[in-house]
Amino acid sequence: MNNTDKTNESEFRIIDILNESNNVTQRSIASKAGISLGLTNIIIKRLIKKGFVKIKNMNKKRILYHLTPKAIIEKSYRTYNYFERTMKDIVQIREKIQREILHKNKLQSRKVVILGNNEISEIAKWATQELKLRPIVIASLEKKNKIDLGKSLVINCNKNHIKKRNYINVFKIL
Repeated sequence: MNNTDKTNESEFRIIDILNESNNVTQRSIASKAGISLGLTNIIIKRLIKKGFVKIKNMNKKRILYHLTPKAIIEKSYRTYNYFERTMKDIVQIREKIQREILHKNKLQSRKVVILGNNEISEIAKWATQELKLRPIVIASLEKKNKIDLGKSLVINCNKNHIKKRNYINVFKIL
């Protein structure tokens, strides 16, 4: 596949819409893609010319759009690239958290408390487990009062700031 066969974001969005249903009008495609009807028409013609879409006339007013194997390959390629970039980003976040843990954990805390219940807290949990630390995950800041944070390393994965000496605010290091 050469560069002229690659799709731009608008083209890919239309491929994505046609993948959901081939029984759509250009007006509905335009609405879902957030672009004008005229631009939708131009992009569909371009996709046909590139070999990503074929049309079948049902009658004078009704057209069915079919994605070609080439379009399915492009969709798979983009999905794979997105997944690969996302995984690299997650690993980089984990590594940043680990570096900060090693830097801040000068007191050699045995207990690590992770504040938050989100994707970032899951990455922080993974980071601590790889460093052979046993994290305690707390969903909210209100619950932190129930645990003695004395010599604990606190990793805050919430947007709220807390005051503590042995403390990591994940959002500041990202």
